[in-house]
Amino acid sequence: MDEIDILLSIIENPTRRRILEALVREPHYPLQLSRELGLSQQGIMKHLKVLEDYNIVRSSPGESDQGGPARKVYVPTMGFSIVIDVGPGLFNTALVRREIGDTVRKVSAKEEFAPKARGLREEIVRIDNDLEVISRRREELIRRKEIVLEEAAAFVEAMAHGYQTRRILFEYIQRPADTIEDIAADLGIRDDIVKRTIENYEEETK
Repeated sequence: MDEIDILLSIIENPTRRRILEALVREPHYPLQLSRELGLSQQGIMKHLKVLEDYNIVRSSPGESDQGGPARKVYVPTMGFSIVIDVGPGLFNTALVRREIGDTVRKVSAKEEFAPKARGLREEIVRIDNDLEVISRRREELIRRKEIVLEEAAAFVEAMAHGYQTRRILFEYIQRPADTIEDIAADLGIRDDIVKRTIENYEEETK
């Protein structure tokens, strides 16, 4: 399994998603999560172990707020975005990881709530608006790419006979940044076969 497969298998569980939603807001003890999510502490611990095994969260000793013995407190260790594009001729997956460090701004508890909250809300609105512009532009580019890939598929279909040949030629066209060795590895076909197939069609069209 590659990293995207692993992450998808982890976050497809709704309880683990709810745990992450709580942890990105603030650190939690298992007992806090148990009460907030309405699940047994034993069940919460099983999910936390999965998240910790894959380094999505980490635990450290935390002081009890009731003066009892130290308890484990959990925090997220990384942020990530998974992008999956599916369309005519298009199937693309991408994972963007963001390590979570000490990036929180220092704030003073003496600040007045209303102006601080207003400023934070306004900044979030600006960020969301910028993200929306980027999202719309991305959708435009994805649609343009789908059109080009549909044309590539039709071109290959008209030119080539045989399923394997069409696969090779289509991948060669749609992956200009990859080497022949990369394409061959992903298709599970020997390098020399992929290279010869491409060279034969390039020679025929000279």
